[in-house]
Amino acid sequence: MSVINIAKNHFEDLGIQSLEIPEWKDDNGKPTIIYWKPINLYEKNIVLKKSENLSDVGVLADLVILKALDKDNNKIFSGEDRLALMYKVDSDIISRLANAMLKVITPDEVKKN
Repeated sequence: MSVINIAKNHFEDLGIQSLEIPEWKDDNGKPTIIYWKPINLYEKNIVLKKSENLSDVGVLADLVILKALDKDNNKIFSGEDRLALMYKVDSDIISRLANAMLKVITPDEVKKN
């Protein structure tokens, strides 16, 4: 098998990842779970182009908007939610979520979950 195919298979094996947000409870009192597919270079480029510099924390909101999915694989946020995420949502939660989305995991870690 070629190296590119090995690399593509590795990325595919990462699967869908998730993070439970205990602070965001639904109507039944259950924590919200946010899902996402691993970020690729194209998506990183989209997010980084939106920022004038890498110290702009707005990239965290942009990443969450780009990647956050519900359990049915539907996008949760749109560009219209950016201001709310920036000004009306707990920044620590957005940071935690964005950092989890950027974290590189191994296929072995995926299998453990």
